[in-house]
Amino acid sequence: MKRLLRLLTLLGVILFLAACNSDEAGNNQKDPEDKDKDKVVEEELADYDFKGLTLKWGAPWLREIDPNASEFNERWSSRIEELEKKWNFNFEVTEIGWDDYVGNYIRTTLAGDPVADIVYMLTPQFYPNLVDNGIVYPVSDLGIIDYDDVKWNQTSREASEYKGKEYSLSMNGINTRDGIWWNKTLFDQLGLPDLYEVYENDEWTWEKMIEIAEAATKDTNNDGETDIYGFAAENLPWKLIYSNGYESIQKTDAGIEINMNDPKVIEALEFYQNYAQNKGFVERGWYDGANWDFRYTDFANGMIAMVSAEWWVSNSYFVGKMEDEYGFVPFPSGPSNNVPVSYGYEAALEVMLQTVESPKEKVTIWDAILDVGSEDDWKRWLINDFEQSAGDAQTVEYALMLNDFTKTNLIRGFENINTIFNNFFGELASGSTTVQTGLEAIDPQIQAALEDFQKNGADLGIDEE
Repeated sequence: MKRLLRLLTLLGVILFLAACNSDEAGNNQKDPEDKDKDKVVEEELADYDFKGLTLKWGAPWLREIDPNASEFNERWSSRIEELEKKWNFNFEVTEIGWDDYVGNYIRTTLAGDPVADIVYMLTPQFYPNLVDNGIVYPVSDLGIIDYDDVKWNQTSREASEYKGKEYSLSMNGINTRDGIWWNKTLFDQLGLPDLYEVYENDEWTWEKMIEIAEAATKDTNNDGETDIYGFAAENLPWKLIYSNGYESIQKTDAGIEINMNDPKVIEALEFYQNYAQNKGFVERGWYDGANWDFRYTDFANGMIAMVSAEWWVSNSYFVGKMEDEYGFVPFPSGPSNNVPVSYGYEAALEVMLQTVESPKEKVTIWDAILDVGSEDDWKRWLINDFEQSAGDAQTVEYALMLNDFTKTNLIRGFENINTIFNNFFGELASGSTTVQTGLEAIDPQIQAALEDFQKNGADLGIDEE
């Protein structure tokens, strides 16, 4: 199954690129009816007059739409300008500032004068605090957004869903989060197998990953200290759970449920406990003087053979900074799951604040200004974005495949429940409890916390004033 998914993705990329090359190689002559197909045709647009309304797009930083930066930006800038003139509105990009920006959203929304209309935030901020307290607008209620349109981000849509309503206004783009980055140069030097071949031969399992990590862990100068670690990962228990086909939260029309007494969870955590107690020496863990990003910097410096890390890490730590060649494969699927999963501990969202004026008109504008390309266009832009961080062509293929198989862990928004799980995972690693005993012990705590949330809601975390 894993190999089939990868081959289907590769075939799609090959056919897509071949079609692009065929168009470029042709005589560039188009039927008159087709020559303007990528432009906005004014007579096909609804005849709106928004009477000078301003749509504000806000974030902690200033997001400039530089038309010279990319084809997408060029089209988007032109689309906005054209619709501004035809529909009589203004599109404004505004910088919120990083200083308590979520608190700024909350206070201005409660005051009835939101600091912006559509704003950026992360899922632990959105879910459950802002959505449960009605700070964000359920845009699905307006009946405007067709989430099946290629322009919408499906991972953000899924993450934003709450009590049967959807809140996301995030455009399509990179969804792929976690995977295994591997040092190809170091693998060659140590005589380790090519991970692309391992994956394509359906041999890429949890056990295989740890087996290779053990072979890569070396004391190269015989001083009794490990110089090369085989593996590094953060949030490993959750990654094992998700890669085995389970999620932390189950959504219902009434809210959420948490039930971790599932065979897939037990299977994942038993593997984790065995690994932590018997093979933990292969992992580059926290050490004195380490910075929060030590896993990424140590991997880039050739001290770690494989690191489980999110996609954004490559552009920040590997591209132009790492001397060795590197590759990327999906995190290995568990024994009870045959579909690759890219685990995300959070996701970015674009949402509308609840008390904005003229929400229907503003969502109509946002929906229209994102009509900038065909399905092939959006796919080409996605591939281009992946190529900026990839070290080789195979990495792009795997990243593109995972883009449709990304899952966001929403448990981090429930701070007390997240702490319960983190403490439990620590007890598993130390051997102070077993998986079954530990799950039975924490379940009443989790259900009590959920009951409190259902009765009393979530604390917005701002001063009453």
